Amino acid sequence: MSSVQMPRSLTTLALAAALAGLAGCGKVTEMATEKATEKYMESQINQNGGNTKVDLSQGGMTAEGTDEHGKAFKMEMGSAKLSEADVKIPFYPGATPAENSGTRIKNGGGEMVSIELVTSDAAKTVSAWYRDKLKSTAGEGRTVIDSAAEDNGMSLAISDPKSNEAATVNVSPDGDGSRITLIHTVSDKQQ
Repeated sequence: MSSVQMPRSLTTLALAAALAGLAGCGKVTEMATEKATEKYMESQINQNGGNTKVDLSQGGMTAEGTDEHGKAFKMEMGSAKLSEADVKIPFYPGATPAENSGTRIKNGGGEMVSIELVTSDAAKTVSAWYRDKLKSTAGEGRTVIDSAAEDNGMSLAISDPKSNEAATVNVSPDGDGSRITLIHTVSDKQQ
């Protein structure tokens, strides 16, 4: 062995050992995988002429840019911080947002927001509360679809073609409590 190869080999070995130690912690591997996934997602979205930046570092996925038609969009999936005002549907009293459940998608003039809430109250109680609260808002020209589930859950949808808005509430049992999914959409009026 020449004296030049020995130090390079040792340097390479030391570097490999250091990286292996960091990879054992998971940080290097996690960051590399996250960045590779972001780049892959960007390439898939951009392949038809869009221009998108994807970020997976905030506990969900955020993608922002323009589509192939030049229309601006933003998606926050699992990382959107949403309130009742954002969702435009009342939160069940005492219910709390489930972790990483807030989603907001804006595309042009259209928007969809959704969040999942959890409560210790039974699905039957939660379903009755939402029926009472929301059916009273169903005015002239609005369509209401109310579907009861055998497990005392329900799905309630209200659409208003005049404002291009729709609201959906899904309630399902979750152990002794309930899971509530709230979805509000506004369609792009310039379609």
